[in-house]
Amino acid sequence: MLKSTFLHVPGVGRLTERGLWESGIKTWDDFLDSGIHGFGIARRPVMEKYIRKSLECCENEDYKFLEETMPPVVHWRAYMEMIRKGKCCFLDIETTGLSRYDRITMIGLYDGKETKTFIRGKNLEDFPEAVAKYGMVVTFNGKCFDVPFIRGEIPRAEMNMFHVDLRYELGKLGYTGGLKRIEKTLGIERSEETRGMDGFEAVCLWKRYKMGDREALRLLLEYNREDIVNLKSLMDFTYLKMKEKLYPLF
Repeated sequence: MLKSTFLHVPGVGRLTERGLWESGIKTWDDFLDSGIHGFGIARRPVMEKYIRKSLECCENEDYKFLEETMPPVVHWRAYMEMIRKGKCCFLDIETTGLSRYDRITMIGLYDGKETKTFIRGKNLEDFPEAVAKYGMVVTFNGKCFDVPFIRGEIPRAEMNMFHVDLRYELGKLGYTGGLKRIEKTLGIERSEETRGMDGFEAVCLWKRYKMGDREALRLLLEYNREDIVNLKSLMDFTYLKMKEKLYPLF
């Protein structure tokens, strides 16, 4: 869907984009091959400039231009491009609490193949370098929680990338509530030892670990790992449903 997106081109709205698709112009290459017929003389150079720049971004795997020009509500369209090229990460943080005075205790990253965990007092300072290689981050409630926490506590971490917050995208599909509730609705199972755990218990586990309980840290790591791994299953589901529901022309 990324290369079928025209909404980042000045003057192109949803109706114009849909009109392009219905006329058979479903990708950027289709547009260039079509001779861009049907557009005013003044608009043609601008559209061609943006589309050629977009293709160049994908070829060079440097997506800054697209991240800055594509409306955030359609960032999900870049998912297959990002995951195929290893540029997508699934992220979840754990904290000492929910207020702005609390601190990050753990950040989990998953790229679809392996997980990496960054822990306060161990390797949290390595997070900025690790996340910098990605062009997309997928979270659940990350726009309100995870990303603001990271920006406030680790300002050198580069978080200006495609961001899909599944809380909102799943809401558009009729799935509301917390992450665990939606997982259960969709049949995504947790392990027996983490089933029923929530954010409050994660805070308690960290406190137990700081008091010397090593098993508490192991359990917290497993809880965080399941969060980020399950985000991929939810993102796969969301992408297919969004494409099916909103863009049946493809």
